[in-house]
Amino acid sequence: MNLKQVFLPAILLVAHFPSAAQGPDVPTHAALNVPVAGYGISVGNSVRHSGLRFNWSDCGIGEINGLNFTLWVPGEPLSGTINGVGLGLGVMGASEINGLSFGLGGVFGERALNGITIGGLAIITSGDASGVTFSGFGVVASGSLTGFNFGGVGCVAGGEMTGVSIGPLGLVGSGSLTGINLGGLGLVTKENMLGINFAGLGLIAGRRIDGLTIAGLAAIAPGGLSGVTVAGGAVVSQGDIAGVNITAGAVQAGGEISGFSVAGFRTKSDRVMGIDLNVVMTDVRSSHGIVTGIYNRISEQQEGISIGLINYATNLHGVQIGLVNIADNNPEGLRALPLINVHF
Repeated sequence: MNLKQVFLPAILLVAHFPSAAQGPDVPTHAALNVPVAGYGISVGNSVRHSGLRFNWSDCGIGEINGLNFTLWVPGEPLSGTINGVGLGLGVMGASEINGLSFGLGGVFGERALNGITIGGLAIITSGDASGVTFSGFGVVASGSLTGFNFGGVGCVAGGEMTGVSIGPLGLVGSGSLTGINLGGLGLVTKENMLGINFAGLGLIAGRRIDGLTIAGLAAIAPGGLSGVTVAGGAVVSQGDIAGVNITAGAVQAGGEISGFSVAGFRTKSDRVMGIDLNVVMTDVRSSHGIVTGIYNRISEQQEGISIGLINYATNLHGVQIGLVNIADNNPEGLRALPLINVHF
């Protein structure tokens, strides 16, 4: 990740504009050290120090242990390791920061950010971030985010997002989202969502969604869903859907729907196992349990009970209750009956 291509143009434009065409910053390491270089108190751009260090702008540093305080922005490329407390009135940045770090403009780590990281505007790392990350605008990691992550707009991870992650706009991950994931608008990942997942609009996983899932509009997972899923518009999968599913719209699976489902509009799947309470239409290949709807269509085999205004089954091995009940495998004259139809 090139940090300047993400947030640095907005945050550090004034600071870097005069030297933008000169390439990497050339550090000078002049510093006043008390009592000796490397230990105690350092004022200036010392390369290595343990104790209290105060500097205008960190550039070309090595290892800093203790308290590191800077007033401006770090030089490019980011370098060195800060262990302890890193405070910046502008931007706190290093190759790796371990401990407590704060930057009014932001905190940037080239390799990793570990511990408690607080960025006024942004937190960005080309590697991983672990611990507590809290940013007024966004948290971005090319690697993984682990622990408690909060971005005022959202959080983005190139790897996995694990722990508690909150983004008032949304969360986006290339890896799995595991733990408690809360997105004001949406949650999106190329892999799995595991745990407690909430989105004001939709959740989209490239593979599976498992756990407690609540979406204002839709929950979509090609690989399957399991647990408790509540969605305002739809619960959709190309695989199986298992557990408790509640939606005002449709529950649709390319495979099997098992457990307990409530749909306001339609249930569509290869097979239903369990209880499916649908208001308008159940359209499945086979049913094994209880289904309801204004129109229940079982295109192959029904085992159990269907309740609706119109019930149809190619092969009935159970009970149909409704205004019109059709069972193609019954003898002629008993295939279409009012009120109730049976075949065992």
